[in-house]
Amino acid sequence: MTTHYLSKSKIMAGRQCEKRLWLAVYRSDLIEYGSDVEQRFAVGEDVNDVARAQYPDGVLVTYDHGAMAAVEETRRLLNEQPDTPIFEATFKAHDVLVRVDILKPCREGFELIEVKSSASVKDYHYEDSAVQTWVLECAGIPVKAIYLCHINKHFMYPGNGDYRGLFHYENITEEVQELSHAVPQWVHRYREMLSGNEPEIEIGPQCTDPYPCPFIKYCRGEETEYPLRHLPRISHQLIDALTAEGIEDIRDIPEGRLTNDKQEWVRRVTIAGESELRPEAAEVGEYGYPRYYLDFETIQFAVPIWEGTSPYKQLPFQWSCHIELASGELRHEEYLDTSGNSPMRACAESLIEIIGEEGPIFTYGHFEKGVLNALAARYPHLADDLHKLTERLVDLLPIMRRTYYHPDMLGSWSLKDVLPTIAPHLDYGSLGDVQDGNAAGTAYLQIINPETDPFERQRLVSELLAYCEHDTFAMVELVKYLSNGVPTTPTT
Repeated sequence: MTTHYLSKSKIMAGRQCEKRLWLAVYRSDLIEYGSDVEQRFAVGEDVNDVARAQYPDGVLVTYDHGAMAAVEETRRLLNEQPDTPIFEATFKAHDVLVRVDILKPCREGFELIEVKSSASVKDYHYEDSAVQTWVLECAGIPVKAIYLCHINKHFMYPGNGDYRGLFHYENITEEVQELSHAVPQWVHRYREMLSGNEPEIEIGPQCTDPYPCPFIKYCRGEETEYPLRHLPRISHQLIDALTAEGIEDIRDIPEGRLTNDKQEWVRRVTIAGESELRPEAAEVGEYGYPRYYLDFETIQFAVPIWEGTSPYKQLPFQWSCHIELASGELRHEEYLDTSGNSPMRACAESLIEIIGEEGPIFTYGHFEKGVLNALAARYPHLADDLHKLTERLVDLLPIMRRTYYHPDMLGSWSLKDVLPTIAPHLDYGSLGDVQDGNAAGTAYLQIINPETDPFERQRLVSELLAYCEHDTFAMVELVKYLSNGVPTTPTT
């Protein structure tokens, strides 16, 4: 049997799905990452940088000259500086390579510290650390304790670069040492699997747990026009049952086979091939004027950068608001803070100034309500005004879910899926690089980065403004359609 080189990341890919590991080794050209991956990697780097700063005498092993050079550098540091913490300490045993986030010397051995950007210990963290532990012990490194260093979500940043208390160190030694005995079996199994043909594994829960698989599009292959997975809230069990009956397209499901009313509605509309707008949608037209259409853009940091903020809190830096008067006049107001300073207070104050004291405030989803409530909690002197805004919110999402469906929505009522079926000329694909919330967050981080080229910064500012304005204008069009049932057309 061929001995395949493995790393911890490859083993963890195999733990999620053996087919994912096989494809990662032989068909990496098929990888398609989601829009959130770049931001997730950046978060991980920030968290690691702060964790390392807790050990000012530590030394970093770089990967500049390849894996074996990193192994040799680690060995040299262990011999010449045995009392020094090592970052990215690299070891290889039984052709398995691992890199340890922090290897800290302790009495009669070492502490292995794995740094994670999550706010708690996840099940897969134990397996992750077990692989590390097994390789280190096989390489002759005595591991005396294993810690999972994760974000303390209750930490509040006091400013001035003081991140003491940001991390919680959880001792997972007992669980990991017991689990590490299984690692040799995992390694043997994956090498055996990699010596054969591509595994035949059906789409299932493993495709998104614990991470979205970058091969999922390939694994789905050529699908029918309306695959079963687009039925709302459909279980894998029901998909398997229908597939076993030879049914792969929503249109082929016989009448009476589905017991869920929403799924049956989607089936029926899909078969009809045209949209359905239920009469009760017209009730939206009964709301008075002026009408406000509101959307926030927010950023969340694993490592807070603004004083008085905590990890993973949604912090608004931008809003867009279309204002529609009874006369038909429509105007647009907006706010975007690009200074890099804490934007939340000015964001709240500017919104209060723009929005009047009466009239519905339309949103799409409950996100804006959560942002307003968080701002009220953060700024008590603004709380009364902000709470008055939340009392006027009208969430269009549940209204759309109850009253409208088009086959092209493919089981999704997200604004980006609904809008093209009502106002095709407003498709999000017409925007630039910023077409969703993840891209908006990434753009904002580039804008406030002082090293970003000024021309690139201005381009990103323009795209952020256009994206947020697009969201609120989309709601204007949705309300018009719900009110009279007539799709909009582009103005000339």
